[in-house]
Amino acid sequence: MKRYIFVIFLFVLFGCSYNFVGESNSLPGGIKKLYIANVVNSTDEPNLQIYLKSDLVDTFDLDRRVVVVQSKELADGILKVEISDYSVNPISYNASGFANRYRCVIEVKVKLLDRNGKVVEEKTVESYRDYNAKDEVSATEKARSEISKDVLKDLALKIRDALFINF
Repeated sequence: MKRYIFVIFLFVLFGCSYNFVGESNSLPGGIKKLYIANVVNSTDEPNLQIYLKSDLVDTFDLDRRVVVVQSKELADGILKVEISDYSVNPISYNASGFANRYRCVIEVKVKLLDRNGKVVEEKTVESYRDYNAKDEVSATEKARSEISKDVLKDLALKIRDALFINF
């Protein structure tokens, strides 16, 4: 009988500290107020940084586990993101040997810093979308006008999720 009570006691004791993945109410390091720095675009593709910064702000605003603040001074942590790679490449070809399906890939480097500038978390995150196109010119234009924006929205979600799961 004492064993059963002891086992139940252990379950209760260790069960109290259990959290579901993604259920954390703050970012690593206890960060609850987040400043999102301007995204750095290290690729030749223009304007990606503008869309990604907007998507990041929207994603974290909707999440409500942290508050996005407008200045570093008000923040517990700073999110820095660099777009390190952008590519649009053919992934399948038709019977004539012409590409008919393309993949747009965007890769970012993410750093979460505490208010003192110390790196709390660091990771590389990537997202992609596949799409059909008639020729290479239309594929590139479609990627610039539509697909890249979808990939960036997905990246914002992946960044948020990665931060709350502690990478």
